[in-house]
Amino acid sequence: MAVKAPIFYRKRRGPETGAGILDGEILSEMASAIGRAGRGMEKALADLKEHDAQQSDADTDQRRLELVQKAADRAWALFVQYDMAGLSSQAQLVKRYAIPAEVLVRVGIR
Repeated sequence: MAVKAPIFYRKRRGPETGAGILDGEILSEMASAIGRAGRGMEKALADLKEHDAQQSDADTDQRRLELVQKAADRAWALFVQYDMAGLSSQAQLVKRYAIPAEVLVRVGIR
């Protein structure tokens, strides 16, 4: 799918050139990757919250640990995508997605 670069970006790069079009495609793919990572984070946190809302017993403690680890993996992927796009504000992501401390500890963030 061809997507034109944002107007502010095209003005800076000049007219419709091969490089300008390619840059627009790269920006579009970076935005898509961040979106996918964000949706994965939301899904993992929703699964964890749903599990916590149910009555937990000894049999499901292992399941909860698996869900926390899955959320940590998704958080790490989201942080990497943001960092690769030059948007390395992890504090903003933690606040936006309300990532629990136990998930952040597994990622390595205090």
